[in-house]
Amino acid sequence: MLELFLTIIVVAGAVMLIKRKHDPKVIMFLSGILLMFMAILLGKSLLSVDETTGIAIFDVFKVSTNVFYKQLTGASFILMLLFGYTAYMNEIKATDVTIDLLSKPLKKAKSPTAILLGLFIIGNLLCIIIPSASSLSVLMMSTLFPVFVRAGISPMAVIAIIATSATIAPTPLGADNIVAAQSLGISVTDYVFNYHAKISIPALFAMGLAHIVWSRYLDKKEGLLKVEKLSETETVSSDQRPIIYGVLPLLPLLFMVYFGVFNKEASVGITEVTFFALVIAVMFEVIRTQSLNQISKNLTVFFEGMGRGFTSVVAQVVSAMIFVEGLKLIGVITLLSDYVSTIEGAGVLLVFVFCALAIGIGLLSGSGLATFYAFVEIMPNFAMAANISPILLAIPMQFVSHFVKSVSPVSPTVIITSSMSGVTPFKVIKRTIVPVLVATIVTLVLSFILL
Repeated sequence: MLELFLTIIVVAGAVMLIKRKHDPKVIMFLSGILLMFMAILLGKSLLSVDETTGIAIFDVFKVSTNVFYKQLTGASFILMLLFGYTAYMNEIKATDVTIDLLSKPLKKAKSPTAILLGLFIIGNLLCIIIPSASSLSVLMMSTLFPVFVRAGISPMAVIAIIATSATIAPTPLGADNIVAAQSLGISVTDYVFNYHAKISIPALFAMGLAHIVWSRYLDKKEGLLKVEKLSETETVSSDQRPIIYGVLPLLPLLFMVYFGVFNKEASVGITEVTFFALVIAVMFEVIRTQSLNQISKNLTVFFEGMGRGFTSVVAQVVSAMIFVEGLKLIGVITLLSDYVSTIEGAGVLLVFVFCALAIGIGLLSGSGLATFYAFVEIMPNFAMAANISPILLAIPMQFVSHFVKSVSPVSPTVIITSSMSGVTPFKVIKRTIVPVLVATIVTLVLSFILL
């Protein structure tokens, strides 16, 4: 029980530091290291006889090194690659073409309901090619928000849609989907198309409908809210790029759908299709620019994007994994797993516990994904103890980790949408909380029925 007591102290301290706005990934990394040192003091071995350095203190850093090696040769490398590809798409203006093509039909629509639903769909499609929720929020607020407000759509309704766009799109390119699939021991296409999509598509549909109903109710109750100020922005022009460029950001996704659904015999992964898509994009640039110097300059952005992927997402994943290693090595995971196996109906309880963790940390830090990355690695252990599928634990927590970003006052998404429109974060949350609650309920109900 001493292991559990020490773990509670470390976790409580970590939560307090995160609440005080310290970087979650740094706190998780240090907490994991601290737990490993505590394990040594309790007389536990961190590594097997064949792997140990012979000096207990250095074993802590060898465990950490092993985590880095594992991640950088697996899921995390894929994430960096996708970030690089996204950066390259932005550099050659292909993303701008995609946005223009997707938004043109909405600009011609006359029904506010159809426009809002269309904007919600576009937001969820764009999060596939723009993995950063913050970047997507800035982009949509800069390009789409002014267009639809001037078209007579309620500004707060548009803001709420944008604030909930980057959530649970069923894509094999999603960072959280890649990490979850690897932790659960299945392919990312299997995870997304056979499990994730069954829950996410109905949940997104329910969220979209809830947006319409809730926004209409609040608009009638409060009147059409006028924003206090509107940042002066210019719509990004993509006139200099051929329309075919609009397909380039979607190429990795299209290839993954093809090989995951229509050509399962081929053993082609995300890494291969992303590199192939990059080569195709470079060929388009060769034809368009006919300048080796410009092509070389643009490709440099690809590698810079990979670096940003490491600092923004991979570092978070690695820190979460080191925290998990600390939990494992001090023995608390085994202790809790043994306890869970003795509880009647423990599976249902675990689902709610993991979701509550994501909500609690997410409200404090602005995102529950760090918590999800930390616990998805150990979900198979708990699932086995509770005699349930680990996917039943993973998907609800994963989805809730995304949803909480739209209702946290310290979330970058909420801060960006509120500041760029001149309203308070709590006005944004008032608009997003009901759609998020509806989507969460649908997620939990369908998870218990279908998973």
